[in-house]
Amino acid sequence: MNNHLSEDQITEWVLGTNEEVILRHIEICPVCSAEAEELRLSLSSFRHAIHATAERDQSFWRSQQLAFRERVSAREWYPLHWAWVVVMVVILITAIFLTRTPNAPRNYPSDDADNALLQAVQGDLGRGVPQALAPAVLIAEERNEILRNHVRATRTTSEKER
Repeated sequence: MNNHLSEDQITEWVLGTNEEVILRHIEICPVCSAEAEELRLSLSSFRHAIHATAERDQSFWRSQQLAFRERVSAREWYPLHWAWVVVMVVILITAIFLTRTPNAPRNYPSDDADNALLQAVQGDLGRGVPQALAPAVLIAEERNEILRNHVRATRTTSEKER
């Protein structure tokens, strides 16, 4: 079993957790202590780099802005470029229409199938018991017959005893 802290627990320590288990473990375990310190130092150096970049003077940011504008303005759109754009759009639209599959013909049920279905439904409605329950009805009828015979036999025996 791994007895070291997880990355989430080490991150909680760097963020300033008050969890006693984490604080105690970092004091005791040299491996977790080293990992936690390494993460803290990395975040600290990242924070200093961000602040150093943000505190650059206005001349740096103006030169960045000018360089960006020069790159954007250097790209002029000639009429030939627009012609290529139009040709590519036409090719794309043509490819879309040519690769589309035609809709498959729909198969509507025939009148014969409809009539057969209606006759089957009519037959089921005419039955007293649905076809799926027919075996259960036979079992129930057999049971009832056995019970009737048992009741008759019991009555006959009780009448003879009297």
